[in-house]
Amino acid sequence: MNQFLSISEISEITNFSSYTLRYYEKIGILPKPERMHGKDRKYSEKEIRHLKGIKALKEMNMSLDDIKEFFIEGCLLDQVQSGENFKPPLNKRIRILETHLQKLEQKKKDLEAMIKLTKAKLKEYETLLGTE
Repeated sequence: MNQFLSISEISEITNFSSYTLRYYEKIGILPKPERMHGKDRKYSEKEIRHLKGIKALKEMNMSLDDIKEFFIEGCLLDQVQSGENFKPPLNKRIRILETHLQKLEQKKKDLEAMIKLTKAKLKEYETLLGTE
């Protein structure tokens, strides 16, 4: 794809609202796109790839701060293709994902404990109903 897309077109492709795209630009998660005639944003395949990466991290319930940190060095694919040393940012992303996984594992343990307590309370109430 060598054509450029408008914010409404990229919004339709990625399922991110125009408001969300502008917000991501404002907070630095999404690089500011080029502009046509100095005003209208124009997006390319690169932004679509970037937004797909953001969406994947959001689906993992990663915070926007961590997503911003994850992408701060830019696109790894571009670095690989240009021959740049991509290992430091790759290692950083691995650390971010490992930390996120640890948080998810803790949440899983917390949820399992809550489920156990809820089941015990349900059993207690069902037992009370059965003793009438």
